[in-house]
Amino acid sequence: MKKLLNPVAVLLSVAIAGLITTGVALNARAAEKSAKQKQNPQEFQFDKVGTVTKHGVDSCMEGHILYDLNSVDHKTKDWLSTSSKTDEALLDKASKDGRWVRVKGTMMVGVEANCKWVKVSSVTSVKKSSQNKP
Repeated sequence: MKKLLNPVAVLLSVAIAGLITTGVALNARAAEKSAKQKQNPQEFQFDKVGTVTKHGVDSCMEGHILYDLNSVDHKTKDWLSTSSKTDEALLDKASKDGRWVRVKGTMMVGVEANCKWVKVSSVTSVKKSSQNKP
C-alpha cells in the first residue's frame, strides 16, 4: 500500500526551505556590502591653504603620498596624494621655497583611523597679499 504525503506538511516544508534560502541570500548581500564599505575609504571635500613639506615614511601605503600640507594655523598636517605631474611640480617648488598653496581635493579616510590623506585635484599658488586670508 502506498502512503500519501500530507499536503500541509509538503507546503510547510517548501515554505521553510524558501525562508532559509532568502535568509542566506540577504545575509550574503549584507556581508558583501559591509566588506565593500571596509575596503572603500570614506570621502570628504577638501580645500585648504598652507605650506608644504616633504612627507616622511608612509605607514598607510594608501597612494602616492610625497608631501604634507601644513595648515595656516599650524594645527593640522594633511598628507597629499597627487597623480598630476603639474600639481606635483607645484608642491615640490612650494616645499623648497616656503610659499603657500591652496590644495583642493577629496579627503580620504581609510579603514584605520590614523590613515587619512587628500586625493589632490588641484594645487594653486597663493599670492602674498592673500596669505592672511585662508
